[in-house]
Amino acid sequence: MMQRNRHRRHVVSQIIRFIRRGVKAIAKTLIYLTVEFTIYVAIAGVAIALFWLGLPSYVALGLSIGLVILSLTISFLAYRQHRLITRRSVTIHASPTMKGDVKLADLIAQTLAEKAPQEWEEYQDWLHDILLDRRQRLDEGDPHWRVTLLTYWRLTRLCITVTLIKLRRLAIAARRLR
Repeated sequence: MMQRNRHRRHVVSQIIRFIRRGVKAIAKTLIYLTVEFTIYVAIAGVAIALFWLGLPSYVALGLSIGLVILSLTISFLAYRQHRLITRRSVTIHASPTMKGDVKLADLIAQTLAEKAPQEWEEYQDWLHDILLDRRQRLDEGDPHWRVTLLTYWRLTRLCITVTLIKLRRLAIAARRLR
């Protein structure tokens, strides 16, 4: 009888682990698709802005197609690199304690600080508030999956907002050059 209960618990724990891995894979896929969609929307915005600024439609279309091809190439190379890294037996992480949404927040902070310092100055408080609210919700006992999902949603909104601001500033600068 005791043996049977252990076996059942073992099977149930394996099923739970399998479901968790599946949920994590689906969440990572959705995040990746959201980022890709944001990139393509930004490319479409650039094409529309160029067309609106008076460039011939074939030039704007050619530039946007070139950007899409470049984006697809980078995605493919990143996927290949990921496959090479995951095949290695030893993985090296910069900070093994950072996972999931916190790791994404760190990546966003590093990217903004390096590539868009003006936006970093404006939005580092927003990023801090997102992570502070995450910690408070976890301390209050909210379910981890709900807090993670909310954090991912807020980080995605932050990325979209910064991208739109960059596009708006680009359009204003291009309009001034006319």
